[in-house]
Amino acid sequence: MKRQLKGIGLLLFGIQTAIFSLIDPWIPLIGDPGRVALPILSVCCGAAGLILCFTGKTE
Repeated sequence: MKRQLKGIGLLLFGIQTAIFSLIDPWIPLIGDPGRVALPILSVCCGAAGLILCFTGKTE
């Protein structure tokens, strides 16, 4: 169950990051690489969350 909760947390973080990248705020410290990095981070977190939710041992 703990693994599934971590997966759900990663999914929610991925959704939050996707919404954040859609709004496209001005981030002076990150600059242009941040516009590419945020959607990639969102997809990676979502994929990792799905993997944690649906694989592994069932208790």
